[in-house]
Amino acid sequence: MVPALDYVPAMNILHAITLATILHSAPAPAVVCHKGTVSYKFVGPVGSTFTYAGAKYSVPRSGWIELLAEREDKGYLAANGRSLPLDVWPIDAFGTRTVPLQETAAPQTHVDTEPIRTINN
Repeated sequence: MVPALDYVPAMNILHAITLATILHSAPAPAVVCHKGTVSYKFVGPVGSTFTYAGAKYSVPRSGWIELLAEREDKGYLAANGRSLPLDVWPIDAFGTRTVPLQETAAPQTHVDTEPIRTINN
C-alpha cells in the first residue's frame, strides 16, 4: 500500500497546472452572426416550377421549398421564363427570405386560329 502523503506532490502539480490553465487561458472566441441571406423559402401552389442556381425545382405538397442561398445567385427564373431578383423580399431574423411564386398556367393544348368574333360581326 502507498501512504496517502506520497500522493500530495502529484496533487500539487495537478493543482498548479489547473490553476495556470485557468489564469492564462485565451479569451473566449467572439460570436459573429451571419449578416445577409442564408436561405430562400419559395412558397406557392403545388407543382409551381422555378429555376434557382441552375437547377429546376417544383413546389411539393407542403406548399414550400427552402434552399440554401448561393453566394453568386441573386435571382431566379420563374416558370414564365422571366428572371426575377431575390433580394427584394423581406428577410427574417434567421436570414431567410420568403419568395412567393406565381401559379404556373396550364400549357395551352389548342391554338385558336379563329378570328375573334363579337356581337357586331
